[in-house]
Amino acid sequence: MSAYLLGQSIDEQERLMMQARILRPYTESFFRQADLNHGMSVLDVGSGVGDVALLAADIVGSRGRVLGLDRDDVSLEHAQRRVIEQGCSSWVSFQTTPLDSFETDQQFDAIVGRYVMLYQPDPAATLRHFTRFLKPGGIVVFHEVDFTCPVLTSPKCDFVDQVLWLVPEVFRRANIPPDFGRYLPQLFLDSNLPWPHLAAEIPVGCGPGSPLHSWIASTVQTIAPRLSSLGIEIPQGVMIDDTLASKLEAACVEARSLLTASIQYGAWARKPASLKATS
Repeated sequence: MSAYLLGQSIDEQERLMMQARILRPYTESFFRQADLNHGMSVLDVGSGVGDVALLAADIVGSRGRVLGLDRDDVSLEHAQRRVIEQGCSSWVSFQTTPLDSFETDQQFDAIVGRYVMLYQPDPAATLRHFTRFLKPGGIVVFHEVDFTCPVLTSPKCDFVDQVLWLVPEVFRRANIPPDFGRYLPQLFLDSNLPWPHLAAEIPVGCGPGSPLHSWIASTVQTIAPRLSSLGIEIPQGVMIDDTLASKLEAACVEARSLLTASIQYGAWARKPASLKATS
């Protein structure tokens, strides 16, 4: 079972959709560089509230098809409503299932996912499982993250740096690698795939109105209930409440700081025709 750290609350669903708006350009770039295109059949692993499935749906169009998988039926109910609202329900569907239990007779042109492999107890086994459902020559493309960027604010802003420190620390103590994106080549090779193509992007923000302040604040608010049980003390002077986003923005503006978010990694490769089907 995957160990998703941030829960499945309504607030988390809203945070995921805000996050998706920020990450969409990077995910779309990775998908298009991987040659995801019109008419393809796509299996979206770990769909959550459906943002990656909706992005894939936009790329493959009505002549393609997208099947999104997630173990949380509440999130997928929300995803299904969004698909209906956006008019693509005829080629996008979802299935509730533990990822490693998924089975199908279908073969797909592409397997995609974002922020999902880092939560799997054995990512390579999970990916090997899914390559069974990929056509020879089909595309595997994943977007993963590295929360451990060494330079967070420039010029340095202590308040913001202290808040940002909480995110990778929670992942470390929960035994979820906060720098998983760096290990995508190893994941692909351990899954019997070729060396992947790689790309990396870093969202940055500055000045009033940057969406990064709200993104960071909502993420920290989501992990806040886990801090005590993981033995993490909130830094002195930091209040994790509804004012956090405005305080982050004010601190960055006062320091005239550039804010650097997490590093976004994309990796993609094609399934060799000779790859044996292994679980």
